[in-house]
Amino acid sequence: MYILFFTDISPFPQNGGERIRSYNLIKALSQLGHDVIAVVRNVEKVDLQNYHLPNVTFYTYEVKDFNLVTRITGKQYFQRSSAILDIFREICREYPVAVAMLDYGYIGHYISFFRTRNIPVILGTHNAQPLITWQLPSGNLLDRLRKLQLFGMEKLHERLYFRKATAVLVVSDDDHAYHTRFLPEQKVFTVPNFLDQKDYSLFGKKQRRVLVMTANFGVYMNYAGLKWFIENVWDEELAEKYDLWLVGRGSKEALKRITGKDDYQNIVAFGKVDDVKWYISVATAVIIPLLHGSGTRLKCLEAMALRTPVISTSKGVEGVRSKHFIVADEPAAFKQSLLGFDADTDKGALLQEDFQREYSLEVNRQRLQQIVDYTVRGKITAHAQPA
Repeated sequence: MYILFFTDISPFPQNGGERIRSYNLIKALSQLGHDVIAVVRNVEKVDLQNYHLPNVTFYTYEVKDFNLVTRITGKQYFQRSSAILDIFREICREYPVAVAMLDYGYIGHYISFFRTRNIPVILGTHNAQPLITWQLPSGNLLDRLRKLQLFGMEKLHERLYFRKATAVLVVSDDDHAYHTRFLPEQKVFTVPNFLDQKDYSLFGKKQRRVLVMTANFGVYMNYAGLKWFIENVWDEELAEKYDLWLVGRGSKEALKRITGKDDYQNIVAFGKVDDVKWYISVATAVIIPLLHGSGTRLKCLEAMALRTPVISTSKGVEGVRSKHFIVADEPAAFKQSLLGFDADTDKGALLQEDFQREYSLEVNRQRLQQIVDYTVRGKITAHAQPA
């Protein structure tokens, strides 16, 4: 079966949560034996030969930065790109496309292209975006007006286009509840974020002093979580026991902005790295001090896959099914969890077992196949019931 996969993401390299999900969706479809025609961006201009996947053909496209008029009016939520449509036309001429999967962001306005050709569409969401937008800080009137505008545009896009998809993928139970407020429940399916265990076989020697926080720190929820942690939890007593490594885009800038220093009380920022796995694998624990967000935290799943214990707020592990996280929401409790943490705990191994049951590629590959079958045949089989 030929599947056209379209995303607004550059999946390569896999150094961000949204990239990891898109890449693993492509990989899962290809491992099921489908011929995947993947239309992706390539912002870093990487050599796609280095990311070869069986049965996958890549098409790339470029988009211009939105101009001021587009940003103000929100045209990007509703206006289709002629260049992208040309790629779709070329693919449909070359291949007998049976299903289109549109993944990430607000690209529902492309569904009609496929509907007019009787090609059913699976629309993938990475989170309930309006819920995240509503959490944006808005310190002044202009910020509040802008937030209201973005929130309204996103909600309007969902109402105009999501119903036109044959199936809608969501990543968590909370996101399922959100989307079924305005979509028929039978077309909303939960496929959590997932990882290929084979990509997480790297194990470094555990460093008992090292805590790691991985994130794109340019995203406000990660920055806000780090700020809360540094200002309310981290102190000299914790700095005597641990080194904290901040790994990911914007980490150096975030640390400097919060503390005024490049290095602060045994906190070191590494900046953007090609692969966070080694840093997670050598850590005695991963911390996820998030206060905002939606969906399933891939940073949490990566720690589980690498047998690294997780110390987190409730929001940081929201949507992930496991009883083996160490959870604390108040600063004093979070600090005490770190001070009392036992580096010899078996929580890492228990988390990996939970990962393999629910968040492995093997499990979710089968979920995807059932949804593809439903999309093509219009029937829900025994294993394809929406969550």
